[in-house]
Amino acid sequence: MSRTQNEIKSSSQTMHDHFSIIASKYQSVRTLDTEHILHIKHRLDEKTNINMADIGCGDGRYSLEFLKTFDDSFYIHCVDYNENMLKSLDGNFAEQNITNFCTRQGDANRLPLDNKSIDCIVTFNAIHHFDVPKFLSESLRSLKSDGRIFIYTRLRNQNARSVWGKHFPLFTELENRLYELDELKSHIHNADMNIHSTKTFEYSRTSSLDRLIHQAQNKHYSTFDLYDEKTFDESLDIFQQNIKNNFDDLEKIQWTDENILIEIKN
Repeated sequence: MSRTQNEIKSSSQTMHDHFSIIASKYQSVRTLDTEHILHIKHRLDEKTNINMADIGCGDGRYSLEFLKTFDDSFYIHCVDYNENMLKSLDGNFAEQNITNFCTRQGDANRLPLDNKSIDCIVTFNAIHHFDVPKFLSESLRSLKSDGRIFIYTRLRNQNARSVWGKHFPLFTELENRLYELDELKSHIHNADMNIHSTKTFEYSRTSSLDRLIHQAQNKHYSTFDLYDEKTFDESLDIFQQNIKNNFDDLEKIQWTDENILIEIKN
């Protein structure tokens, strides 16, 4: 069933409020993986003077990894719709004397980028917040003739196999924004673009129950903002019991997270 415009606007406002609140503590509650950054670097090895755009960059944690990985000829446009996230990014980069970047407040569905100006567009764990056909159309407009797009995300089935999907009540039911690979392939095909490669990344995780509770209470995934307060509290209680029932060592809870990286060539 398609959502009404009022429902879409309400969801968009909820997410804006979520990221505004979490901006100052985002890095402390989220896990930073870098394997896909190195993979993208390898895929771009033949290019020089790369002009990149990170769409839905948040507080810039992945943008920063690119800046550490490439030389000074590299430049990155950090694009996000949330002003608090961009302020956090600006402050963090200024402290490290980083200058080969800019922040651009804007919507993924109407990118604040010049025509045919970008070598590479990346987006990490954000595609489920976008209108995908509009994002792809805008990316096509912004990319140079030999440009590339890298989409890094969790698929619905990957999300369901996480510690949250398995043990936190309603997590997979409420998180209905994620895609399956076939759905993304269909959008890419309809945009007259070609998938060059896909790669799945698996990460072995270890955490304490206290840390997991802390992350959920601080809503490290925007999914948790889809709960009302009463349902969240009840679900968190059940989650704690589910963990206790399924893991012997509550200081070393282990599971595997999965993500997929889709490379698109213009």
